[in-house]
Amino acid sequence: MLESLGLDDPTERAYRHLLASPPLTATELARHQSCGTAQARRMLDELVAAGLAVPSAGRPTRYAPVDPRIGLAALIRARRLELERAAATLDAYGAEFNERKLSSDPSRLVEIVEGPTAITAWLTELMAGAEHEVLCFDTPPYLTADASALQFEEDLLARGVRARAIYSAQVLAIPERAELLQHLVLLGEQARVLPHVPLKLLVFDRRDALVPLTAGADGLRSTAALVHRSPLCDALVELFEASWRQATPVFGSQPQETDEQPDLSEADRALLHLLHAGLKDETITRQLGLSERTLRRRIADLTTRLGATSRFQAGAQAVRRGWL
Repeated sequence: MLESLGLDDPTERAYRHLLASPPLTATELARHQSCGTAQARRMLDELVAAGLAVPSAGRPTRYAPVDPRIGLAALIRARRLELERAAATLDAYGAEFNERKLSSDPSRLVEIVEGPTAITAWLTELMAGAEHEVLCFDTPPYLTADASALQFEEDLLARGVRARAIYSAQVLAIPERAELLQHLVLLGEQARVLPHVPLKLLVFDRRDALVPLTAGADGLRSTAALVHRSPLCDALVELFEASWRQATPVFGSQPQETDEQPDLSEADRALLHLLHAGLKDETITRQLGLSERTLRRRIADLTTRLGATSRFQAGAQAVRRGWL
């Protein structure tokens, strides 16, 4: 169990025996471990170096264990620090590697992935390797089935990886997709909506981007481009960030801080979000569970309060005033 901390099996067995015994000499440990005295002394010296045992000052030298809640905890912290230092070099080494690839063979920076199975395999690997943030443009048709997409993102969010997604307004017009989006927002996804998104896109830690290119009749992607770290990948990130600034938050968004304190119910705020996203009445009534007559009355009331001349302008005014 302690091999990951640098202790081999015989040394770990010696440590366990030390924990259950009075202070031992190397000879006594050798007798119990059925090994030579020199080997026992080597194992004890390793335990001392690891901070898991202390030698006595007298002769013969006896070895006593350090409380594992102190010794092991300190050893774990030291190993964790070493791993964090090593992890900090990944970006630098990765940048050097990709720079060499770009100069020697630019075509390797973009790979064409054929078939749903290969795309799903890449998606699984990239999701599992994401450490900081995943960015997404989403619009019908879809890269994976609902269940797969949900599992991918649930695992991602459970690991503390940030997820930001921009959906086209078409997504909210599909009941099962709108329900899935709401569920993901509850799990921690940050979601926004635009009337249209420029393409389907997934970007992992700003270093790899997966861009679906074609789709089969069943909606599953059959060809995708995998863009590795490069100016092209950077440009895709910039495209996402520019779109993010223009998009409207949906499902659970909080109003920005403002000196104006609008008397808005959560239902009013939800309606303004959907208006600003440019959704049709049919979609809004389905999302909010309203009749068409009630919807028209509430839209008229909100546009009047905001001094707007159209429903879309009402949403834009709400954003400018910090209501959304």
